[in-house]
Amino acid sequence: MNTDQSHSNLYTPELIDFARTGVELAALLEQGGQRREVIRRLIELLPRLYAQMLRLPEYFYSSDEDYIEEYITQEGYDRVRTRLEHILGEYDSYLTTFSPEMQYSDTPLAATISEALADVYQHIGNLLGILRAENTIALPAAIGRCYLYWREHWGVQLLSALSALHQVYTMSLPEQDEEDMEVDEADTDLSMQEYE
Repeated sequence: MNTDQSHSNLYTPELIDFARTGVELAALLEQGGQRREVIRRLIELLPRLYAQMLRLPEYFYSSDEDYIEEYITQEGYDRVRTRLEHILGEYDSYLTTFSPEMQYSDTPLAATISEALADVYQHIGNLLGILRAENTIALPAAIGRCYLYWREHWGVQLLSALSALHQVYTMSLPEQDEEDMEVDEADTDLSMQEYE
């Protein structure tokens, strides 16, 4: 594992800011709420999270050398995706050109906001799990892994979902949506309340 980093200065203000925003996003995705309010809060949180990712140190991560515990299970991922799919309803699907599969297509591909944000949730939640466990040995590589996957995958997912949410919020969603409903809180794999 990559241990050449000084552990005494890992908890920088940039990392703490990132963690706070990550906790807010994870809690929103885990708990849900009324459709319009969830969309509005996502539009506020996603750009902040993206910008804060840019401020994190680019620690090295090697998938061959660095073992880092996963905190978000497939069940946790599916629970968040299903909850968001239910909240968004007909507004969940959108067309995107950001997919790597676009090289095989000359038309936009179908995607869902719920799946894109469940991907973001999984990567952020795994880093937050390392932070919560105060695992300073694994933390540099965990930041490096989150940064690598942000560059390769979830950064684009976040931006694509944000674009779709903007479209829904400004053009499609009525001021008073009759289908708005509260979604019951469910057990989650990672309790984000400990950061608040």
